[in-house]
Amino acid sequence: MPSTRWQEDFRPGEGERHVAAARDIVAMQRRKSEQFGRGRALHRKGTVAALGRLTVAGGLPAHAAHGLFAQPGEHPVWVRFSNGGVDVQSDRRPDIRGFAFRVFDVRGEAALGGVIDHQDFSLINQTRFAFPTSELFVPLVLAAGRSPGALLAWFFRTFGPLGALKQLKEMGRTFKRRFTGYATESFSSVLPIACGPYACKVRLMPIAPAAPRPDAANDWGADFAAHAASGPVRYTLQLQFFEDEARTPIEDASVEWPESVAPWLIVGELAVNAPSRDKVFTQQVERGVFDPWQALAAHRPLGEVMRARKVVYFESEKARGASI
Repeated sequence: MPSTRWQEDFRPGEGERHVAAARDIVAMQRRKSEQFGRGRALHRKGTVAALGRLTVAGGLPAHAAHGLFAQPGEHPVWVRFSNGGVDVQSDRRPDIRGFAFRVFDVRGEAALGGVIDHQDFSLINQTRFAFPTSELFVPLVLAAGRSPGALLAWFFRTFGPLGALKQLKEMGRTFKRRFTGYATESFSSVLPIACGPYACKVRLMPIAPAAPRPDAANDWGADFAAHAASGPVRYTLQLQFFEDEARTPIEDASVEWPESVAPWLIVGELAVNAPSRDKVFTQQVERGVFDPWQALAAHRPLGEVMRARKVVYFESEKARGASI
């Protein structure tokens, strides 16, 4: 059985820092909206809006059978694929790729209080976060939102000459890793959430993925449509559980939890249809919210980066007039 002895570490001044981060991110978001039209602060460019279905497996072990996974069954799903940047730019540009989905026909106590009837997941094509906390990530985003020169200056000012070169090299490896498409790659929550009294990360892995298409990077939506032309693209939904603070830390978001310590457990299957051609639905997805805090209390987000997201996402959603 995985351990339940995880804990969160709330640092002095954290809340005030998150409020300041939200203020600065929303200011950047408004500048970008003047350029590109109303939209998100990050993951501004949506590449696919699609319908899907999540099948929760039966016979799960006791540590997994909580919240959404407490009972086997099928749930309708909305899916949004996105490029992670603050700008609307070519799909060929190196970027973080997002895979967000909302699971419906779920009802229970909400992570933010009251009752909720859905569960959101926000995944990316990475296995760990850039920094241990949001304290450095937020100014990095703000600098990137100004210009490449401002971003470079921020690295040298923050880390010094040698440290900046090391950080830039690491970032270069992240962005230069070839992305082959949404139907062929795995996606991770990177950050932990609760699973009842346990803590876990979430992953999607394509089932029997087809070979990557050579022109995939020209248009990620068209690439996914080609893969889904003969039927939904199917993924296993997996959970990886906390074992101990040394190897599977809750608060240090930069640590990838090793599979040798915390193996992945399949808890369901997600089938995603071809991109929707319904303009009303596509607009609903773009105006809508995919927020890890739109969650059951049994799956509340954990760790400092997730706590920063709670404040920043909420203010960003208000700023763009999002519809929950």
